[in-house]
Amino acid sequence: MSHGDSNVDWERIIRDMIARSTESAPTEPGVYRMPCGNCYVDFFLASDGTERWLVPGEERSYTRDTVAIARHGDHPWERMYTLAHAAAEIRRRAAAEGTPVEVLLEELTAIADAEDAAEEEDIARIVRERPADGEEVPLADLARRFGIDLDEL
Repeated sequence: MSHGDSNVDWERIIRDMIARSTESAPTEPGVYRMPCGNCYVDFFLASDGTERWLVPGEERSYTRDTVAIARHGDHPWERMYTLAHAAAEIRRRAAAEGTPVEVLLEELTAIADAEDAAEEEDIARIVRERPADGEEVPLADLARRFGIDLDEL
């Protein structure tokens, strides 16, 4: 079909597609997991009032339209917690428990340190169990080390 034979209004179709994609984009500044489920964007208002959409690892900022049409998927936008939200939650939790914020932070730090140490020990154990001669380990054996049964997948 040649361009002259087409009565399709491609510009309108593209504008409608952009409008549909941007309808679900966030309107409240924050950090969001994008609809692809893997990418994140930091949406904020600049001092001049313009929207800025920053994607980690990319130097330039984007507009609502470019983010919404370029980063699509089946997942809904998901607002992530910012450091300000985390600080407010820590203050709220400390007040609810009647604990000084410093004490609660020490407790949370100890939990995080224990989880990190356990993960590092798991990694060290796997490295110790790796054959020294560089021989490859069958996938089923490797999966079993992590407690995964490939037959159940």
